Amino acid sequence: MAGRLDVTLVAGRRPELLARTLASFAEGLFAHFDLAGFHANIDPIFGDASDHARCREVILSRFPDAAISEPRAAGFGAAVQRVWAATRADLVFHLEDDWLLNEPVGPAEVLPLLTGSTKSVALVAREFGWNGRDLYNVRRKRRRFLGIPVGRRTLNVFGTSPRFLDGAFARRCAALIDPALDPEKQMRPPGNPALIAYLNQYRCRFLPTKAGAALITDIGREWRDARGIEKVLDQGVSRWRQAP
Repeated sequence: MAGRLDVTLVAGRRPELLARTLASFAEGLFAHFDLAGFHANIDPIFGDASDHARCREVILSRFPDAAISEPRAAGFGAAVQRVWAATRADLVFHLEDDWLLNEPVGPAEVLPLLTGSTKSVALVAREFGWNGRDLYNVRRKRRRFLGIPVGRRTLNVFGTSPRFLDGAFARRCAALIDPALDPEKQMRPPGNPALIAYLNQYRCRFLPTKAGAALITDIGREWRDARGIEKVLDQGVSRWRQAP
């Protein structure tokens, strides 16, 4: 796999967070790759029209040739599907608008991991609850027969937090994603059976810092907490609302 990289970004109308995120990843990650394309989606959530315009400016100031989708209605699943389907490179990096990179990352750290059945390399975040030992992101679920434990089932876990993706894999996922559902939740049972069946053929590798710590930091949670905004899941669809 070559080092040319398509970047995908899903964002809301949060220009200050977006500026911090792009500055962090531009310096610590994008600068070390040969960028092929930048595909962004700005959903009309959180801010107003002026915040939306500022997000466009933030993106274009760093990536003048960026392709930016601006749907009339917000949809997390549709946004991920849209930007992943637009990629063309063999290597894709997916980004959300509320993360910081804690250590530089280049091809030498990533490309050797994306081989064989490994189609995704997830940058470790504290929220993963990673034990510091497992190489791959898996979930082990106990099997039962007539209420009696009879072993464990291993499920390969994928998501939409910042990560590298095999390009063909990302585009096949885009074809299977239900745009009406939360993209991450539909990757796990009961979710989207066709997408889950495809994903479970492959593996997602963890990438921590060289010292084994979190490689990225979530800055969106503090932003939401300060504004009393919470995320709720309603029949597979993610919605944002003011906390009661």
